[in-house]
Amino acid sequence: MTEFEIVWQQCVMLIKEQGIISDAEYNTWFKNLIPRANESKMEIVAGNRLIHDFITKKYWQKVSSILQELNNGGTVDFIVDKVVPVKSTQEIGNEPPVNNTKIEVAPETESIAVSRSKNATKPKVEKEVLSQLHQSTKLNKDFTFDSLIRGNSNQLAYAIGMHITQEPGNRNHNPLFVYGGVGLGKTHLMQAIGNEIYRKNPNAKIRYLHANDYIQDVVKASMRQGFDELKRYYNGLDLLLMDDIQFIAGDKTKTQEEFFYTFNNLLDKGKQVIMTCDTYPKNINNLNERLISRFASGLTVEIQPPELEMRVAILKNKALRSSIDLDDEVAFFIAQNIKSNVRELEGALNKVIYHARFSRKGLSTAIAKEALIDIIASEVRTVSIDDIQKIVCDFYKIKISDLLSSKRTQLIARPRQIAMTLSKELTQYSLPAIGEAFGGRDHTTVLHAQKTISQLREKDEKIEREYKLLIQMLQN
Repeated sequence: MTEFEIVWQQCVMLIKEQGIISDAEYNTWFKNLIPRANESKMEIVAGNRLIHDFITKKYWQKVSSILQELNNGGTVDFIVDKVVPVKSTQEIGNEPPVNNTKIEVAPETESIAVSRSKNATKPKVEKEVLSQLHQSTKLNKDFTFDSLIRGNSNQLAYAIGMHITQEPGNRNHNPLFVYGGVGLGKTHLMQAIGNEIYRKNPNAKIRYLHANDYIQDVVKASMRQGFDELKRYYNGLDLLLMDDIQFIAGDKTKTQEEFFYTFNNLLDKGKQVIMTCDTYPKNINNLNERLISRFASGLTVEIQPPELEMRVAILKNKALRSSIDLDDEVAFFIAQNIKSNVRELEGALNKVIYHARFSRKGLSTAIAKEALIDIIASEVRTVSIDDIQKIVCDFYKIKISDLLSSKRTQLIARPRQIAMTLSKELTQYSLPAIGEAFGGRDHTTVLHAQKTISQLREKDEKIEREYKLLIQMLQN
């Protein structure tokens, strides 16, 4: 094994360890690269122009810096040479030494062979390139704008998402903060934006990840003292899509600090950042104030639970994609009884479909009732904000108009705070939505009510008894 072959093997090991390339990327792009000496200079040889150009654009800056360091500061050239025999890095050293004599091919024969090879492999290679590029984004190809059902609950978020794909990085919508309850399509919308931007520009550096994945990246960087590499990777992105950003709030490592600097760097460069969360930025517990301020400085949009018509459309669309003929009556029955979120809605449809298959009776309302009897029983106990307001007003003998008014006397304010707290505990509505239902109040008023009632329940036994009694009345 030559000195340059040893250097190349060491380089491959390092770029894998540092996360610069994955095993899949190595097998696709690096496996057949050949190290060789040209006089006293080191060269890395690619077998065709496509591989050379792709590696040059995406990896070579990092790879060449590592090679130079391993090569005692000597420069390394990256070239294309079609007459070099194909041999993987793993094969180096497993064969007896050979001299550097090239196998000569008659010019005419070589030209014909190369031409045929190009014509035969170009579509396949280009397809592999695009597939590899998309895999590196971690996006789900099925999450597109076409497959996202629109309704009143997500219409604004959908429109904003489409607008971002036209001009990613614009200060008017950067960062984008999408919040709402679980299973409402936040991840689908965010990935739809990523897939559309990728479709328009396959060379854009896009990364989708869950907040927990980012935490793991920070932990790994801390263990191997690789924060510079971590920063280079994330700061080099054109589009960062982070799901469930609230998870970084509970992390006690350097995660929040690192994300703050990454976040600022991307925004300063005009790169788009999109985040999803289960609540409004200011309501994320244990989150650094600097991050709260930065999150709220962009565009925030809420996705609410789907209305009846949208739930029916979601069911019909899922059935169509599964080649299932779903009757309108059955779709309406499921939609009327499953009101919480899209995931539970789709889960209920799956349950009905399998129940119909195993019973061999076909899809019908009767089969749907039979399949969903346990879920329907649970949903029946679900309460609305209107229910809470009515029960609380009856309990404290006040008028609903007073509860929703601007009156602040304790006889009105305390029941109002209890009703707001119950609304947050027993419904899936966000703080802004609850505030709106209580006379158009701000979400901070709802948050204050929660904290006040929580403290009173610990100190005042009467309040604690009344609160528990109200919950029993609402659930029964």
